[in-house]
Amino acid sequence: MVASIEKEWWIGLDLNYSGENNFASFFSSNGNIHSYPAKAVPEMVVSLLKKLKEEYSITKVLDPFVGSGTVALECKYLGLDFCGSDLNPLSILLARTKSLTVNNTSFVEESLKEFIASVSKKYKPEKIVELFKFDNIEYWFKPENIKELSFIKQEINLYLQVCNTEYRETFALILLTAFSSTVRESSLTRNSEFKLYRMSPGDIDKFNVNSIAVFKNKIENLLGLLVETNKLSVRKTVTNIQLKNAKDLLHLKNKKIDAVLTSPPYGDSQSTVAYGEFSKLPIQWSKDLLFRYLNIPTTIDNVDEYLLGGKKSTNDTSLRKIIRSSTTLRNLFNEMKLVCRDGSEKYRLLINDLELIKKDIEENKFVLSKLISNTDLYELVKERIRLDYYRMLNKSGQLSNKEVKLKAKKLTEIFLSELNGDNLCSETVQILSNKLPFVKDTLKRKVIALPRRVRQILHFFKELYLVVQQTDQVLVEGGVQAWIVGHRTVLGSITVDMAEVLNDWFLSLGYDKVITLHRQYSFKRLPHHINSTVTRKSEIKTMMEEHIVIVRKYTSAD
Repeated sequence: MVASIEKEWWIGLDLNYSGENNFASFFSSNGNIHSYPAKAVPEMVVSLLKKLKEEYSITKVLDPFVGSGTVALECKYLGLDFCGSDLNPLSILLARTKSLTVNNTSFVEESLKEFIASVSKKYKPEKIVELFKFDNIEYWFKPENIKELSFIKQEINLYLQVCNTEYRETFALILLTAFSSTVRESSLTRNSEFKLYRMSPGDIDKFNVNSIAVFKNKIENLLGLLVETNKLSVRKTVTNIQLKNAKDLLHLKNKKIDAVLTSPPYGDSQSTVAYGEFSKLPIQWSKDLLFRYLNIPTTIDNVDEYLLGGKKSTNDTSLRKIIRSSTTLRNLFNEMKLVCRDGSEKYRLLINDLELIKKDIEENKFVLSKLISNTDLYELVKERIRLDYYRMLNKSGQLSNKEVKLKAKKLTEIFLSELNGDNLCSETVQILSNKLPFVKDTLKRKVIALPRRVRQILHFFKELYLVVQQTDQVLVEGGVQAWIVGHRTVLGSITVDMAEVLNDWFLSLGYDKVITLHRQYSFKRLPHHINSTVTRKSEIKTMMEEHIVIVRKYTSAD
């Protein structure tokens, strides 16, 4: 088949969906069933699947990064068989629940509604409950929520022990998904972020969540989604979701996969989305029940270390080979080397400039204008002052996190204005002097961090290339792949063209490039700007556009 003809099939497909990220293309829930980082847009996924089904007659889809199960659910809705994998146990729970086929829905609905009514009726604040424990549980949860969650967990366990064995897995998936989401909403984490950050003391004082009520709401919303899914599925499908590493798809060796639709991680968990951190608290609360009733093991303490690009994720793929197989990646590597070299030199010069500033202070010759003229150094010093104020205010526990940020910024401006005043106070200058060694330490760390960051980025690409190879090995001749990616920024200024890296790799493996589609983000849980991990002082834009790389595997008939 001529690639240009295939390209015509895709032209005009509008993927710029507006509004929030729904749970399914066919169902808008009244509440958040379970949050998860970087979810794919269901409307986009179903549009892609419909097109793949129409033009390539696909029947079985693979997503090696199954995440919260969006692709799995939309495949079920369209009558497509599905295989998925992930290394995150929470991902396996959510994806299996989303794509669950509920037999005898009226019985399941009635049974679970009776269960949540019983839980609500039996729980009383004065009730004696055996409290669940793990390290730092009191740091992340208020005492009343620990008690409520402990009671819910005990009731789930008792219910699953005695329930109808034919429906035990169904009940376990629904109850543990609702419980996991309740844990997230009952925790003292900043729930708008993926990484584990505790609320400010001021926000904690105002935090008041009834975990029993949240759990009841989660069950009701989840039942609504599952009942709707079962009504709309066009045919009975086979879904297979396993706790497996995307770098090893041997469990699919004898399966017939004719399409891959996936959205890989943007980069390593340390510098992008920390899936393991996001999942840590729900997993700590429910890992024994996950294994007992669903056979989902949770033996890895920090799953982020084993995900693509993680510290403990290794492979023996030749870095030289993957760089040679992509002109885009080769250009990126050369650009990173230049930034690394120039950045290291820049930070060494800033250390020398800092020493001169310190010497001026010691000799009573300090003037703020001299520091201001050195823009990079001034911003680093300013950030150090702001950070110290932030920590002090946050520790006091009197303000919300938003108020702490605003006040820290204001106090920093006042401090700097005092340094610029006519009657310069020696005490103010001494405070500044005391902060300079910390700025120097920061600069020293940056000199070390730059080459290490380059190695981390390349390590991620080594891992991703291995996944590309694995998908190729399980895909039939003539099969099609669609990868949804974003172009991230690394080292503070370099844009990584993920779409072209993937296109290069697939071409080297004998694929035809069909088309690369583009869509604007209308809703995402990433901030529009983040602080650069390289310069710390500067803001960089996060991904505002998605790119869908579509390629077709060469067939002997072509």
